[in-house]
Amino acid sequence: MATHNFTISDILGSLTAFSLFPLFVFVPGYAAAWLLNLFAFRSRTPAFRLALSIPLSISICPILTYLLAHFLSMGAVWILFGASWVYVAVLAGSGLRRAGRPRISPLILGLAGGWTALALLSLVDLQLGHRLYYSVISFDYSVRSSMVHALATTGMPPETPFFFPGSPVTMRYHYFWLILCSLVYRLGGGAMTARQALIGGTPWAGLGLMTLITLYLRLFSAQGRTQLRRRTAIAVALLGVTGLDIVPTLMLVLLYAGRLTSMVLPSLEWWNEQVDGWVYTMLWEPHHVSGLIACLTGFLIVWQAPSEPGRRGVLKNGLVAGLAFATAVGASIHVVFVFAIFLLVWTAITLWKKWRQDTVALIVAGVTCTLLSIPYLSTLVGPASGGPPVVFAVRSFIFPEFFMRAVGLRKTWQLAIGDLVLLPLNYFLELGLFFVVGWWQWKSWKAKPGALGRRELAAGAMAAVSVLTCTFFRSGLIDNNDLGWRGFLIAQFVLLLWATDLLAEWPRLTRRVLLASLIGLGAAGTLYDVSILRFYTVLSDGGAVPLISWMGADRQLGRRTYAVREAYEWVGRQTPPTSVVQFNPKVVQDTAAWLYADRRFVAGGSNCISVFGGDPRLCAPILASIEELYSSEADLETFHQVCNKLPIDILVAKDTDPVWRNPHGWVWESQPVFANDYVRLFKCR
Repeated sequence: MATHNFTISDILGSLTAFSLFPLFVFVPGYAAAWLLNLFAFRSRTPAFRLALSIPLSISICPILTYLLAHFLSMGAVWILFGASWVYVAVLAGSGLRRAGRPRISPLILGLAGGWTALALLSLVDLQLGHRLYYSVISFDYSVRSSMVHALATTGMPPETPFFFPGSPVTMRYHYFWLILCSLVYRLGGGAMTARQALIGGTPWAGLGLMTLITLYLRLFSAQGRTQLRRRTAIAVALLGVTGLDIVPTLMLVLLYAGRLTSMVLPSLEWWNEQVDGWVYTMLWEPHHVSGLIACLTGFLIVWQAPSEPGRRGVLKNGLVAGLAFATAVGASIHVVFVFAIFLLVWTAITLWKKWRQDTVALIVAGVTCTLLSIPYLSTLVGPASGGPPVVFAVRSFIFPEFFMRAVGLRKTWQLAIGDLVLLPLNYFLELGLFFVVGWWQWKSWKAKPGALGRRELAAGAMAAVSVLTCTFFRSGLIDNNDLGWRGFLIAQFVLLLWATDLLAEWPRLTRRVLLASLIGLGAAGTLYDVSILRFYTVLSDGGAVPLISWMGADRQLGRRTYAVREAYEWVGRQTPPTSVVQFNPKVVQDTAAWLYADRRFVAGGSNCISVFGGDPRLCAPILASIEELYSSEADLETFHQVCNKLPIDILVAKDTDPVWRNPHGWVWESQPVFANDYVRLFKCR
């Protein structure tokens, strides 16, 4: 029997975090909407108030927290949130309950509850005896778990946990969603780890998206209140439908089973340049989802500005929208980059159409966003390595490019022409149902007499800007095309709204077999992806799928992960939160260290992870000393030299380190403060 059940620990900690999140992602938005009477909030139904309060909180709380903490103190932050909690409590005691409870369809509640359970069970560790398995999603969560701890312990702007050359280094990242996770982490005290706070917040990012969809169906869609509950249920259900990725993915699985390839992808979305399904995005990238929510909430507030009475209403909506856009800048720089292009296009359209109130509200929002974003944006400037942020490139189509190279077409322009010609097939496979819906919407507009209306222009411009930008431009700083992957979420949101209104008329549709087939394949793809993400590590230990370097080099991942987490739990109990831990950085990524340590590192990886903060030129001499320490020749003298030179409190030695295999090295000549079969910890200073 295992001495400690980490799965139960993760579930309890994550549920505690989930239960505390409404204090930051519901109550403040309710208070602000009531105080400002946004969207005539005071006269709305309880269901509408619920739907607005969550995305509004996600949209305004991070930027307010950042600015208050940066220019005043964390005490001012807690005063602000405390005031919102008291304000809503007073409202509740003075007649709010007379409005009644929100009447929400049991189907919608079931879908929301199912999503919450799925998110938590997909992200916590799975323990089988003395073997422990994290999800593939931990590849990203390990980075953000360390950041949540840094945000909670180092203030604003935060210090990077991945590089500590002896003095603090400011973190460079779009971490505004993680600010909310860090507040829950601080409020929860020792009831959760930073990772559990992050996991507990992920369902709320998805719930925020669901409630925002409801608002758009009510306020932005031409159908308005018509069949609103039915359409909301359809929209939420469609979040579980991805494209036709299941087809190429299963082909790869069959090729692997026939020993024709050595590859089984840990995610269905990785076969091509990604257009991610909603479930994948909500699980992997809640910070990008929060950025999308902030952008779309800000636009909806601007959209409603002309219906506000007088100039004050337009000014009020513009200012609140500016807050939302400023949050988006710090939550997802890639989403907000694409959305900013759309806002410029939309502003030009409002000038052309002489919609003066729209134009004024947009200008107020833009100026507010710019001014509020300057303190955060100034922290992103630094001597990081890499190319230009954005470069021109046609979206890649991986499989055809492989065959083009095989026949000798290897030049960049040749591949670009091939990718351009095959774009419709590329997007059909990536979008499936939503590609067909978009095509039908385009055809209906072409057949429609007269000019497009305000709603049609806005939705069309939003989708077109997103598709064009993410098709012909890509990220330049890193290998991953985060611009193309995350910026496309804007078009996907519009396609989701169109698909919802189309499927609400299901009895009248003619091509129901085609639509049902696309929905079935999309749902099957999501089910496969959720399963492989959760169980790939288990399958890897069993030899059913290939090894992945950032997980481990052998089939002992489960036992080693259990041992490593056990060691870092000791660190969490026995050392202060500001202490410095160091492992062997000569690995692709020490996922377990980033997940479980809740401490900062002198060098968090083979390049000190300086992309997240710090001067990469300072990394090389530090890294040389640490790598010498973990070499097979490192003795006790080397140990003392490094400990005297670098600000390390706890050194971590694992059975995979070369020095572990030296019986006369410092690992076996020094007295550890903690030890098990796979890990030994040593006090360094």
